[in-house]
Amino acid sequence: MPRFLLPGLLVVLLAGAGAFLLLRGNAPKENSMPQETLDQSNNAPLPSPEPQETSKTLTASTITGTAPEFQFSGDIPASWVAEAIPAIEAINIFDPQAPGGANIEKSQIFIRHFSGSDFLTLQTVTIHERETLTVASRPAVRYVIEKKAGVANFASQPLWRNLRHTVTDVRVSDANPSVFYVIAARPDGDAEAYARFLATLDVIAEPSGATLVEPIADMKARVTKKPFGIFITPETSPVQPERFRGYHTGIDVEYEDAMDDIPVVAIADGTVLTSRTASGYGGVVVIRHVLANETVLALYGHLDPSMLPSQGGIVAAGERIGVLGAGDTSETDGERKHLHFAILKDGAVDLRGYVQNQSELSLWYDPFTFF
Repeated sequence: MPRFLLPGLLVVLLAGAGAFLLLRGNAPKENSMPQETLDQSNNAPLPSPEPQETSKTLTASTITGTAPEFQFSGDIPASWVAEAIPAIEAINIFDPQAPGGANIEKSQIFIRHFSGSDFLTLQTVTIHERETLTVASRPAVRYVIEKKAGVANFASQPLWRNLRHTVTDVRVSDANPSVFYVIAARPDGDAEAYARFLATLDVIAEPSGATLVEPIADMKARVTKKPFGIFITPETSPVQPERFRGYHTGIDVEYEDAMDDIPVVAIADGTVLTSRTASGYGGVVVIRHVLANETVLALYGHLDPSMLPSQGGIVAAGERIGVLGAGDTSETDGERKHLHFAILKDGAVDLRGYVQNQSELSLWYDPFTFF
């Protein structure tokens, strides 16, 4: 090829290569994503987060060890926890994240109960404010109270209970006496949470005439000698020999014919107040129950002392609390094999099986009132 043609050919080749590269740069790339796809990807909505529960319903009866008087439910913050304080039959609702060591120091709402015919307050506190209202469709009173100077701090309760704070008393039923709830609020706590708890409070009152558990099998058929209220003397008693005299405060369920162990059970949920041996009984157990919205004390007498429940313990309806003691032994304090069953109106424990004045029988119920 002539040399004078080489420069021209080189120019043509370079120009062609440049044009090719320019066109290639403007062409769409094979791996490029279409603009519509990019736009859709960038604008796609993110999944919605799961809603967080801010509250939960507390049902008192589900709290381990709680007293049977507490039959209610109400809403509390989801992170709060409730526990029973068996020593004083109270419920402590606390915030685990609050400052303090023990749960009682983290208390936000503290609930107690009492039995009475009307609203009352302790003589150990000063009442700064009092307002009547309705809570859970029940009569209630809101107080602002403060422990009086010189009075010892309230045992087994949070320290703020000794300071100025709000309490709301709620009457559970129209019965006399009735159970009352005493619902106290931490003074520097969450006022909205306390208000919501009261607004959602539902009193689950036991209906009058609710079915109970008989304390022993064949109870009605085996009350053949000493019913409630019978006047007994050593000379006229249907049981001979007889060492007692007076009006019978309970019923005697006879089991002299039974050689096997005869179980005795709690008639309802309750708290064991007395569990020991006593003169005239051998083994005896007294349990606080709530029957038809009323607090009563049930006495179960002549039980085998070696098989009694623990004092202060919580028992469930139908739970075995012992067996009848063997007749004519120390297990029954020399008495025949039978159950002395009595229901005392709320008050102090009274072990008397007989009273000398008929008017004193008004302190007890005939057990067949409930069965």
